[in-house]
Amino acid sequence: MSLLQIFYLYLLALTLAFVEVQIEGPDGWAAKLPCWRPAGHKWYARIYTRVLGGKELTGYHAAVFSFALLILHLPYAWGLPWSTSSEFATLSQFFLFIVVWDFLWFIINPHYGLKKFRPNCIAWHKRWLLGVPLDYWGSVALSFVFHLLYVRFSMASAYLQWYIMMGVYVDLLVLTLLVTEGVRRLKVKQ
Repeated sequence: MSLLQIFYLYLLALTLAFVEVQIEGPDGWAAKLPCWRPAGHKWYARIYTRVLGGKELTGYHAAVFSFALLILHLPYAWGLPWSTSSEFATLSQFFLFIVVWDFLWFIINPHYGLKKFRPNCIAWHKRWLLGVPLDYWGSVALSFVFHLLYVRFSMASAYLQWYIMMGVYVDLLVLTLLVTEGVRRLKVKQ
């Protein structure tokens, strides 16, 4: 994956986070949206809730996660040959992408920011580890596992690619955080 591709995915995550902030405002995880919410006893709702660390299945999230996954598969629709190996690479990117996208929601949301990125301020992230939601750790781990599968099945010497992708995402997140916090401080001074 090139730096341009990583930067492009970052801009896509930033755009989706911005759209979600406009839609949800201070009420994350579609808390006040009039969307489909299946009964919690449905088998698929139970699986979703378990996989996503206790979060409720909503039509809104099913749609935006599907949209993101479809966007990442767009190159195959445009003619890039699909293979098991390339699917592993795509899934690796997806699981990092959703963490970046979610964290950007907190960074750019005027009702949160980094100061409110903690368990007592975010009801829908129920389990935390080392100051980070547990599902972030799980998604990063899944991304790494899918990358290892990609490397194994593609016979590519791409072990460092994942670390580079992760590092570029972290650098862009830090830059976004610094810019956003700088803008917030300027607004407070005015």
